[in-house]
Amino acid sequence: MSTDQPRPVRALLRRSVLALSVLDDVDVDLDDDGVRLPGCVPLGWSDVARAAGCGLPGDKAVRAPSAGAAPEQPEDVVRLRVADLLRAHAELHRSRTRTVPLAVPVGAARRPAHGWSASPLLGGALELGLGVVVRSGRSERTLPVPVVSARATGRPAHAGAGELARLEEVGRLVVQRLLRDAGGRGGGVLRPVAGCDVPTLLASAALREHLVAGPDRQPGGVLRAVAVPDRTRGWFDLARIDPAYVGAAWTATDPADRGLHRPVLVTREEVALAPSSPRLVEAALRS
Repeated sequence: MSTDQPRPVRALLRRSVLALSVLDDVDVDLDDDGVRLPGCVPLGWSDVARAAGCGLPGDKAVRAPSAGAAPEQPEDVVRLRVADLLRAHAELHRSRTRTVPLAVPVGAARRPAHGWSASPLLGGALELGLGVVVRSGRSERTLPVPVVSARATGRPAHAGAGELARLEEVGRLVVQRLLRDAGGRGGGVLRPVAGCDVPTLLASAALREHLVAGPDRQPGGVLRAVAVPDRTRGWFDLARIDPAYVGAAWTATDPADRGLHRPVLVTREEVALAPSSPRLVEAALRS
């Protein structure tokens, strides 16, 4: 990095890259220009800083702190975003990597500060863009596709008609499974399917229609309260669940896997956070 960059920002970004290298045994090289991963187009420090939300001099998209100022983002958030950027960048350079739709809660720590092409869904709780499935051991996560990485590999940077059609296919598959499991152990529970985590599933119009109308397709259905405290689980039978449990479960979840910190109210067109007042939430859950 050039010496005119703020020292705290420079040090934080370097620590974040080195933490990924040590903790996850990722082969990375650092120099003054940026980060290099084997077989990948190099990433400039400005790209890393933009994804992390740390301003650097000359970057108009992110407000640059004055020399010696503290970084704008907490260190754990910066580390998460830097790690996700590098993992997604490396995965996109693989020849058979698949991309899928991805919805991330607005304001989530795992959402890149800049450099991810996403559009807000009606209701204001989620943003929908393109993700890449990254595997680590037996687990997998879907990470936002960085625009800089998409350009470097010639891949699309945003969710197009094909990805949105795929999302609806997955939504219909989830509906079939819910109908099959109705009355059994799986009733009322949403889980990831085909690389789409639970927040992403709520972006499917087919699934929202089922949640609102119910298995009997009741025309009077208006909304359904759904709890998604982490990306791997969601509940839509909330009559017996204390609203405070959702926030507690969200707090106890690793930031990399967090979903929505409050229940959401799902209609046929929207996904919106439930009111913050406990009484209003309880009333919504009883509806």
